[in-house]
Amino acid sequence: MRSNRNIYGVTSSPLHELAMELKTPSVEIDVGLFLRFFCKTAKPVNILEIGCGIGVSTRYMAEAAPDARITALDHNHVRLAQAREIAVGIKNITFIQSEGVEFMRNSTEKYDLIFIDSVKKDYPVMYHYAENLLTDKGAVIMDDVFCYGYIFCEDCEIPDKYRALAGVFRDFLYRIKYTRDHSILPIGGGVLVTYRG
Repeated sequence: MRSNRNIYGVTSSPLHELAMELKTPSVEIDVGLFLRFFCKTAKPVNILEIGCGIGVSTRYMAEAAPDARITALDHNHVRLAQAREIAVGIKNITFIQSEGVEFMRNSTEKYDLIFIDSVKKDYPVMYHYAENLLTDKGAVIMDDVFCYGYIFCEDCEIPDKYRALAGVFRDFLYRIKYTRDHSILPIGGGVLVTYRG
């Protein structure tokens, strides 16, 4: 993925610009770079992505792990069609239209890496299913776990429409903190990495 540097030193790429133009959610640049780094160092063989959108994060992982098999899901058929078009010629990606929980509930495959950037309120349920699909030394990476920064606010400071969601994330992260090997990275909207084994 070719990138450019602007006068502030911020990396951009045509895919990020396309996502902005289409008003489609995608990983932030620093999260994409982290996914690239993780895939280059951990060398996952089988990757599952829940919520691929137009495929920005998918491309970061595919280019860093060209020998891996990547299954990328999204429930939005328009975004998925764009992702397929953008990834023409990349042989190691399979795009599937599906809800993440439904797919994982019915899957018998094991994955070295599961990346989740999907419906935020469903993160705890998605995590439960994802954890069951990991190989012995697999990892789950979840984007946007800071709930737009609201988990750090007092409840009275959080807009009504995000208050319940912030509570879901606080409870989820509290449980992870005391029960799983994990790292929480202050990049993008907050990245959670949990490890098995």
